[in-house]
Parts: sequence; structure tokens; C-alpha cells
Amino acid sequence: MAVAPALYVAAPTVTPSRFGLVSAADLVVPEDRHFVNGVQFESNPSGPAKLAAADCLPEPGPDRTVPDGIEIVESEPIIVYNGFTCRAVGLDESEMLDRARKALTGGEWAAVENAVWSSDSGLMNADTDILTTAAVPLVKGIGLLEDHLYEQYGGVGVIHAPRHVAMFAAERRQIDVESGRKVTALGTRWSFGNYPNTDAAGAPAAVDTAWLVATGAVQVRRGDVKQRPATLADALDRRTNEVFAIAERTYVPSWEAVQAAVLVNLTSS
Repeated sequence: MAVAPALYVAAPTVTPSRFGLVSAADLVVPEDRHFVNGVQFESNPSGPAKLAAADCLPEPGPDRTVPDGIEIVESEPIIVYNGFTCRAVGLDESEMLDRARKALTGGEWAAVENAVWSSDSGLMNADTDILTTAAVPLVKGIGLLEDHLYEQYGGVGVIHAPRHVAMFAAERRQIDVESGRKVTALGTRWSFGNYPNTDAAGAPAAVDTAWLVATGAVQVRRGDVKQRPATLADALDRRTNEVFAIAERTYVPSWEAVQAAVLVNLTSS
């Protein structure tokens, strides 16, 4: 038993987790503060190129057809927050803000990943193309998504997977490293995130199975961290000497319209 009080020391340094959405997405610095209301953009043209018979006509023949209209992608904002409540003695405003920031930054990306999976316009929704009717081996599932991205998109996409899938993918040599990111053998970016692993109806995947979702390129816009309340005086309840403070930040994740999913069996080969 100690005979004197324990020595107060600094907490361990937290190294942020890697290879989730933060690694797979392109982080865009917002040029207009109105991004916090959401963003919209014209999706790059997608879909497979078509073939036509060779002819000598000066103009394209009547058999040539192209998609009608321009697809507009809309993405909604996500507000992520965290904080603390305590009866700390001697806490100043800088310490309060620092502690609230630490509470937020420890899990903000995991919160964003969870949110983008199952919202009405999320990764797994009623409009997501389901490429398999039953679970397929992991390597085959990755191949199906690569086929889909190449045919329908043609650019470097992202495969979103629940974080535990990384261990199975690594075991089957389906992960390479490129420019500090985890990628597939063909260079498609991996996002091993805090995804709920549910289908479009919200039902959890069966044991030893997982949903993988492929999208086009992903962008993430985010604002500065805001402290609420703004001052220690507002955060302090003088009746109880209790401090309540939070830090919050607005995120707007967006991705190209191409979106497909497969259910994979993690234990079968």
C-alpha cells in the first residue's frame, strides 16, 4: 500500500487511428462557410461506354443512345460532438477547451463512419446496387466490386468495410499500401471504418459475414471545432461547481453516385 499520494503525470499520447474514412477520402478545405448546410454537385459521367457498328455515314446513326440528364448528388451535414462534465477545481478556459477537443477528436471519425452507412442517402440504402443474392467468399466479393467500379465508374473508387474485415482481407493478401493508404490489388482505396454492417433495411449481417460497399471517389468537408458554451463562466454551474462543456464540428461527406454492395463470407475461401 502506498504511503503517499500518487504522482500526477501526463496521460499517454493518443495516436489517431488510421485507414478508415479519414485515409480513403480526400479532405477538402471548405471555401464557403455555407457548406454546413450540405453540398450538391454534378456527378462525373458514369456508366459503361457503348459499342456501335462501324459505318461510313458522316453523322452518327440512329442506333446510338446516351443517358438523359445530368445526375446531381446532394450530401447532408453531420454534426459530431463530445465533451465532459466534472467538478474540476482550478480549471481555466484553455484547459476546458482542450479537454472538450480531446473528447471530440478521440472518436469523431468513427461517429461519421457510423452515420454515413445507414442514413437515407447513406452507403447502404434502398438505391444501393446489391450485386449478390447470397454471401460469397471475400476475394470474389472484392472482385465483383472491382468489376462494377471499372465498368460503371472508371475512376479510383473506395471500398467501405467494417473495420474487422481488414484482418480477413490481409490474411488473403487483398491489401496493399499506396501513398499512405490501404488499397486493393488494383489500387481501389480501402476504408475500414466503424460501419454498422447492416443491410438496407437495417438488419445485421449474419455471423462471419460482412457487407462491403463500393463508391466513387469520396470527399469530406469539415468545419472548425466549436466550443459550447463559449466561456468557462457559462459552462460552470455555480450551485454545484460543476463544469459542462462540449466541442462539436460539422462534417459533410460526399461521394460520386456509383454505389454497389456485396455480402461476403469471411471464413470461406
